[in-house]
Amino acid sequence: MREKMGFLQKLLASIGKRLLWWRAEKMDLYVLALMARETVKKYQEILDGDLKRAVDTLKEQFAQSAKTYLSDFMDQMKYIVSKDLKDMEYLSSISLYSILGKHYKEFFLGAKFVPADDPNNEDGIPKYVTISPKCLMCSVLYDYENMHEYKDLNYGEVISYALGSLVEIIFDYVGHNYKVEVRETKCFLRGDPYSEIVMLLREKE
Repeated sequence: MREKMGFLQKLLASIGKRLLWWRAEKMDLYVLALMARETVKKYQEILDGDLKRAVDTLKEQFAQSAKTYLSDFMDQMKYIVSKDLKDMEYLSSISLYSILGKHYKEFFLGAKFVPADDPNNEDGIPKYVTISPKCLMCSVLYDYENMHEYKDLNYGEVISYALGSLVEIIFDYVGHNYKVEVRETKCFLRGDPYSEIVMLLREKE
């Protein structure tokens, strides 16, 4: 396994992301967000009205489904991945383009790696930070009668769990012993100007 991506891997990635997007089954993200919202409502009915458990259940189910989908995606990524944690910044942008197309930056700006020894890293462990200028999940809640009930539930993590699943799949492939813990640290529903997701890299025991 290579230690770091080189020029050849980045060239292959630049070409491959366009081919993967061209071949991919296109999805309507707004419809996906509506489906998630309705799924939460159904879970809430099943769970005796407990909205928090309903949202948490959706997060877990979405993460597992994402792993199944992204395992096939990894068959293409294995030609370019490396052990370098900072390379994930580039790989995240390649992955998002491959899945969402060239306009992915409307929703995700890609991941920034923050090492454990960074003086601004209050968590003390390596992590990735990604910002969403527009939250896909929140976009279908603004006209929703009980929108206020979602503001403390980190609802935007639903999509981010899929990104965390992709990072874990890559880590497993290259031999890293990390578990990815996803946290939503800023949220539109709480009045923040953008959504911010942190992926903490914890050593597996």
